[in-house]
Amino acid sequence: MKRIKIFLVSVLTGFCLIFLPGGLKGQAMGDNPINFRLHDVYGHVVDLRAFKGKWVLLNFWATWCGPCRKEIPSLEKIENQARSNMVVLGISESLDGKKKLLQFVHEHKMTYPILIDGLGHVADEYRVHALPRSVLIDPQGNVQWIIDGAVNWMDPTFQKKFLGGPLKGQS
Repeated sequence: MKRIKIFLVSVLTGFCLIFLPGGLKGQAMGDNPINFRLHDVYGHVVDLRAFKGKWVLLNFWATWCGPCRKEIPSLEKIENQARSNMVVLGISESLDGKKKLLQFVHEHKMTYPILIDGLGHVADEYRVHALPRSVLIDPQGNVQWIIDGAVNWMDPTFQKKFLGGPLKGQS
């Protein structure tokens, strides 16, 4: 039911959110992120705690989400640019089966880990009400910021303001 609500809200709003820093109700900036364990599209279990000591960018998205699809190439580029300091974790909220999701990942040349939040439990914990939603976690395990809406991750102004630490290797 929650996933249907996310879909309906997303369709009805037309994903008008382009670049709005958002808040996470129940979790303030600087708080520890909510830990989770999810399977990736290849069946491996990924535990958020395994990335302690690195910058982590969580990107909640879906295959049917136009703005999500639009930001994939720049997410791929930022992941390649900051690979030594930051990991990008794409958290799929798609209702597609694993086979169809894997096909989408290959077609869009997505090389960063894509995790399957099949029942939407992680999205619920992170209060995802529209897609995409991105959360940056610092190496100490604190939430630095939350952004609702699609982002051009390669925009220099955006990078300077929001990705200074991961791009410069700061911890």
